[in-house]
Amino acid sequence: MEEKNLSDDQPSERVETEETAEDIETLRQTLADEKARAEEYLANWQRAQADFTNYKRRAEQEKSGVTDFANAMFVRDLLTILDDLERAFVSVPRQLMGLTWVDGVRLIHRKFQAILEAQGLSEIEAKGQPFDPALHEAVMYGEGEEGIVIDEVQKGYKFKNRVIRPSLVVVGKRKGEKEAEAEQPGKEDEAAK
Repeated sequence: MEEKNLSDDQPSERVETEETAEDIETLRQTLADEKARAEEYLANWQRAQADFTNYKRRAEQEKSGVTDFANAMFVRDLLTILDDLERAFVSVPRQLMGLTWVDGVRLIHRKFQAILEAQGLSEIEAKGQPFDPALHEAVMYGEGEEGIVIDEVQKGYKFKNRVIRPSLVVVGKRKGEKEAEAEQPGKEDEAAK
């Protein structure tokens, strides 16, 4: 009888072993699925964190840009006062040049200009420079070297390397060949023959 019991136990052990192997394989598959899901969650979290960091950086840049734009518009409005002071100094009669109040107004002008420069204002060089449509606005052409600014009608300014008011300039232009021929006597007579 003992032999019979032994033979009966062996098939049940095989079934249990097969079930255990299947359970282990199922558990391994479940573990692999959970690891993949955890890695996906980690990747999504890292992506969200990077997006948030980029958002914060963009928001700071936009805030800074808005502030710079508002300051630039304010400084541009103050440029009219600077222009008026400079025109006033040009029109001061010679007999008043030595008076202390004129010197005081000049000092105020220099301080005002220094404060604006400390905030980021800089004058655009124009006279004698090549014409640059990004910096200059041509209001007239005059006799002079082609493409070179020969005179400045109104000063231009940059605020933190951004043009807030272009220079109004007179640009040099050579006389055309037809204009030069028309001015020379006898050339018209030869062309007519």
